Amino acid sequence: MTKRIIPRHIEGTDRIEAFSDGVMAIIMTLLIFELHVPTITDFSLSGAFVALQTIAPKFISFAVSFITIAIFWVNHHHFFSRITHTDWKLLWFNNMLLFWLTVVPFTTAFVGDYPTLPVAVFVYGLTLFFAALSFTLMGQYVFFKSKLLSETIPTSERRREWMRSWLGTGLYALASILAFVYAQAALFILAIIPMLFLVPNLLQELPDQGGWEN
Repeated sequence: MTKRIIPRHIEGTDRIEAFSDGVMAIIMTLLIFELHVPTITDFSLSGAFVALQTIAPKFISFAVSFITIAIFWVNHHHFFSRITHTDWKLLWFNNMLLFWLTVVPFTTAFVGDYPTLPVAVFVYGLTLFFAALSFTLMGQYVFFKSKLLSETIPTSERRREWMRSWLGTGLYALASILAFVYAQAALFILAIIPMLFLVPNLLQELPDQGGWEN
């Protein structure tokens, strides 16, 4: 009979949070590097505005990606606020999330250069889909397959938060597919999805008094 390997728990989440904070801060900083000062040949006011219009798609893609990563970070912070321990599986789930988020500066630059190209929009959306999927799978592991979460958090609360995460994942998948049909509509949806998670949900714990069941 194969012996089941139980991951060793390590108390606290300080190191994984600090590492993730640093990576996300770098990602958000890298986004601005693709935004360059335009070349101005006409030094009149109208000429300057015309030159600025040439970088408008890049600025919009930068702004959307910056806000998106920021919202991922806020939800990541609140997600870990209820986790009491870590293990090697959680570390790798988190690394998978960070991997896809580090791709975002590249896909942001791609869609900024070619905002009407379906493939560019698809690649951008697909990257965010995999990032959202990674977060969802990490939640599934923490909520239902590990003992890293406070036992006072009911199963109903865990399931609610998990389904909320699947909503974002599904919408990113839909937007990615839509890119081949209507790229502009797909971009609009990709910009709206993060707003659904602007305010993170905190998992509610059971009161100290007895009489409640998960």
